[in-house]
Amino acid sequence: MKKIVFSKAYTARLPGHVFRADKFEAALRLLVKEGAVSRGEVLAPALPSRQDLLLAHTPGWVKKNLEFNFSKEDSSAAELKITRQVVRAHLMNAGGTLAAAELALKNGVGINCGGGSHHAFRDRGAGFCLINDIALVVKKLLKERRIKRALVIDLDAHQGDGTAAILKGERRAFTFSMHNQEIYPERKERSSLDIGLKPGTGDRTYLAVLRAELPRLLDRFRPDFSLYVAGADVYRGDLLGGFKLTLGGIKKRDAFVLAECRRRGVPVTVTLSGGYAKKFADTVRIHADTVKAALNC
Repeated sequence: MKKIVFSKAYTARLPGHVFRADKFEAALRLLVKEGAVSRGEVLAPALPSRQDLLLAHTPGWVKKNLEFNFSKEDSSAAELKITRQVVRAHLMNAGGTLAAAELALKNGVGINCGGGSHHAFRDRGAGFCLINDIALVVKKLLKERRIKRALVIDLDAHQGDGTAAILKGERRAFTFSMHNQEIYPERKERSSLDIGLKPGTGDRTYLAVLRAELPRLLDRFRPDFSLYVAGADVYRGDLLGGFKLTLGGIKKRDAFVLAECRRRGVPVTVTLSGGYAKKFADTVRIHADTVKAALNC
């Protein structure tokens, strides 16, 4: 049985950039080395169709991505040099989250060893993101009437602004973002529920807030599908996140989110999103531990 989704196309070259696209491949290698998953249990995703992309993005932005017709301003807005390899990586990551959603609906949990591009807007890239795989999956499953209510649980250190903007007004989708209130993006969008925490927040406060809010939200909104954006940038050694969570604290975060969804029978799709630790191995470890937590479900 396929347990995890990954493509080598995720690993785009970004020399000198703070976002290391090879972190997802490194996490998968670690998982295989530790026996958590075998190569035979890895599902290779397909590229999303134009029709799928149009569910979350404007025709103009979809055309730019599919025909590789970007301006210097597009790269500046996304804060990364947009190359053909970078575009393919982002498109394939979106395909990976779509595939992981299929696994979630079938098995209760689906894992994309990548994904989580929550800063991409309908008509542009932003924050190292070009295609919003999260909003795309929610839109597609709702359109096809395969789900009735979707919950996005975004625990990346940065607000999921692009996701909030794309899903704004969609009453069948609830966007929950718990993030550092004083970092990127400078201009926050309005999620269904935003919880902005102070820089320096550590395990105790972070987990107390999460434990108070998530069960209440699940019981009130009653989703039949969830998408977990499990950012590694809440780690105390991260260059961008500004929080002080330990490796153990992040493990508790992941276990709690997954257990609360499982307890209510809510299928969950896991994406890994951001992670910029001073020590690359720490980011890899966090991503691998998140996948392990999901596999244990």
